Amino acid sequence: MNSTYHHLKDTKKEEGQKELLERNLAAHRSRRWVTNSIYVMSLLVVVLCFYFHVPQATIITLILFLICATSEILYRALDKKIELRLKRIKQEKRKIIFKGNKS
Repeated sequence: MNSTYHHLKDTKKEEGQKELLERNLAAHRSRRWVTNSIYVMSLLVVVLCFYFHVPQATIITLILFLICATSEILYRALDKKIELRLKRIKQEKRKIIFKGNKS
């Protein structure tokens, strides 16, 4: 009975982790507008710099490009990290189910 209790407790904990990760992934993907707004503002600044013939326009363009590239890399890395953790939890659940069916 004690092992059954611990198994149920572990199962509930894993399901809770899975639900939390799914919510985190959905929330992360719904915040895509933040990175998109960074791109739009950067493009607007670059266009205005070239339009008003700002002497350092190319340097500003390169800096904003690096900021956009960095934010995209970080966004994708976090997205991939959450997906991998979610996949790992699902695989562990399948292993537990398979072991349960096998015995």
